[in-house]
Amino acid sequence: MNVTELDLNLWNMTKLTKILLSIPSIVGIVYLITFWSIDFFKWITNNIIGFEYQAPIVNGLILIQIAYLIYRLWNFKNIDKDKKTMWTVLLVIFNSVTSLIYIWKKDNEFEQLNKNTVHNNV
Repeated sequence: MNVTELDLNLWNMTKLTKILLSIPSIVGIVYLITFWSIDFFKWITNNIIGFEYQAPIVNGLILIQIAYLIYRLWNFKNIDKDKKTMWTVLLVIFNSVTSLIYIWKKDNEFEQLNKNTVHNNV
């Protein structure tokens, strides 16, 4: 096994990693949905101190998730820079939904593209 094969094996995203990376997005979506319910919004405004403690934790988890996914995305050597830029913008702006799509679908596609694409060094 050479170094590049070892490097690729270390970067394969397992099911457990995908599940762990999905948690911040799912929590973010649940948080977003709670603001559409008037009753729950009233509960939050009456218990604002608890909400003030929860919000930084949720945002911190999401920032860690975004940082990891963007780092992983930009470590693919054979993926077009335009694709990387587009997915970076999508992950930052529309994180809750886009990160789930990236984790469960696009990451595997990018791994295969990265393995199969051969650059011409002429």
